[in-house]
Amino acid sequence: MRTGTETERTPKRTRGRPPGFDRETVLHAAGQRFRTHGFAATSLDELAEATGLNRPSLYAAFGDKRALYLAALARTEGWLVRSFAALREADLPLRAMLERMFAFTIDVYLSGERGPSGCIALNTATAEAVTDPEIRAALARILAIEDREIEALLAQAGDAAAAAHAPVVAAVLHSLSIRARAGESKAAMAEIAASCVAMVAG
Repeated sequence: MRTGTETERTPKRTRGRPPGFDRETVLHAAGQRFRTHGFAATSLDELAEATGLNRPSLYAAFGDKRALYLAALARTEGWLVRSFAALREADLPLRAMLERMFAFTIDVYLSGERGPSGCIALNTATAEAVTDPEIRAALARILAIEDREIEALLAQAGDAAAAAHAPVVAAVLHSLSIRARAGESKAAMAEIAASCVAMVAG
């Protein structure tokens, strides 16, 4: 799930390790490929194509594919924290805050390299978490960030039942991520979000 006002931009892709190698740019590109195809279905050749680095350079910079995937998830954690912080700084009334959060998140979920890709954690890490303790821990951290930050946003906006409403809002966001990958329309997703807003904000 992504919220707030920070946007992601796909970097220009070139072959070989560029002179000004930028870890953040490479992780963004790798994360987008993982977000679309998942961990198991994304090959090193695809990651090389996405990032513009050859396979030896990827190994040198990040280690194996699993290490690169974990680094992409860690980058998502940081992005979430910054995005929620931006929404807190906006200091909006409850309804307006929820509407902005849902609208932004839906737009992100509907983006992707080859169609709506949802959230990298919710739609790819869940498949690996059962058998991989590190990926499971990364997924748990991302869910904890969402729970904590959504509750803080609701409380800041004056919701007296912030603790009770936060997991409900998070659950709706998770459902929207799945629905985006299933091909649900933006209008239909917006209706679900509006129902949640009405329930929480009255």
